Amino acid sequence: MTFDAREKSIHAGHPFELYLFQTQTQSWRLTSADRAIVFNGQSYQPEAIHRTATSQGQELKSGSITVTIPKTHAIAQLFVSFIPPTPLSLVIFRGHEGEPESEIVTHFTGRVTIAIFGDDCELRVVPEQELLQKRIPGPKYQKPCNHILYDSGCTVDKALFNLVGTLTFVQGDIIKAAAFATQPDGWLDAGYIEKGTERRMILNHVGDTVTLLSAMAGLAVGDLVTAFAGCKRTLDDCDTKFTNLEHFFGFEWIPAKNPFDGLE
Repeated sequence: MTFDAREKSIHAGHPFELYLFQTQTQSWRLTSADRAIVFNGQSYQPEAIHRTATSQGQELKSGSITVTIPKTHAIAQLFVSFIPPTPLSLVIFRGHEGEPESEIVTHFTGRVTIAIFGDDCELRVVPEQELLQKRIPGPKYQKPCNHILYDSGCTVDKALFNLVGTLTFVQGDIIKAAAFATQPDGWLDAGYIEKGTERRMILNHVGDTVTLLSAMAGLAVGDLVTAFAGCKRTLDDCDTKFTNLEHFFGFEWIPAKNPFDGLE
């Protein structure tokens, strides 16, 4: 029988699913079957994994799902205490016992957005199609600059505005390095630190100490990090700090009073 025939059959279907979780650097292959299954030359190991139903619509990938795995699994541990360094994607393949590998089809693709811990770990997975439907914000008529610091519109070279230093203190979201003190307080505010492929926004910079938006997994004393200067997105910061006034994309002289509010 074919995959379609098995799916439509009332009694002949013996489905199994293959779950491929991936980050930029790691991958996990699990199956809901009671034995290991080889697909595309890779082995998918049996695990206590299940999910909610997918919504069937005009799109192949429609409707969010919740995937439940043991909270002790390495995938769940990515979300304990820290934000995963890179996005976690999921591809679900579906097949039937007794059918050849060619009859295994892609059933769902998406990205894990949140993990909820209880007796198990519930992963909420949003389909790729839903991510593509997000509205991209456009420029606004506002005083702050509309550009993102260091992007192609801003044009500032981040290689000219960074500090490389060795960490001397790490406690949660607070870190210290002697290199941070080589610039005035606040120089790193709204900037970010980078270690490998992972980044964290800097909320506050005083002396050799910076406070991050959230703690970074694996960060330890002795690690070498790069900290990039932040921008207040003001006309003055653009001019005096970055000498980049010609690319400022804010509207500094917006009237304090809306002229369309009527006469006083």
